[in-house]
Amino acid sequence: MMQRTLAIFLVATLGAWPAHSLVFRRAVTQPIAFNHRLHVEGNGLECVECHVYVLTQTFAGLPSLERCLECHETAVTDSAEEEKIRELAARGETLVWKRLYEVPDHVYSSHRRHVVAGGIDCAECHGPVAATTRPPARPLRALTMDFCMDCHRRRGASNDCLACHV
Repeated sequence: MMQRTLAIFLVATLGAWPAHSLVFRRAVTQPIAFNHRLHVEGNGLECVECHVYVLTQTFAGLPSLERCLECHETAVTDSAEEEKIRELAARGETLVWKRLYEVPDHVYSSHRRHVVAGGIDCAECHGPVAATTRPPARPLRALTMDFCMDCHRRRGASNDCLACHV
């Protein structure tokens, strides 16, 4: 009886993940209309240059204002969006990006493990973010359990429940 109850709980909980990540995901508006294409294709930047924790931590990190100022302390373009960076700095404020991709709290997913150990390109999980000229309001790729398990199966990674669920 206990095992059946646990199985029903797990199916109900894990089955809700796709619905949570696709249907109930609210649109986000970023503080700056960041142009990924310009930075990646136009200036040759790699994802890890702004998302500085990708190679060393579970989380990728979002660019800090200080990181942006390394290139934009003085005007590089006449973009009003670029000017917002210096205006935030002049007011002593921080740059607060809104997270676009999230997995449920009961899922452990490490950027370092996927990128460094797995050799997975950022676009595999995040979709074509590097080609966007404005910040997407919603994730470009749904990080569902089926999506993750399919990838693990193709790459020969573990699909054991405890490999990802904590």
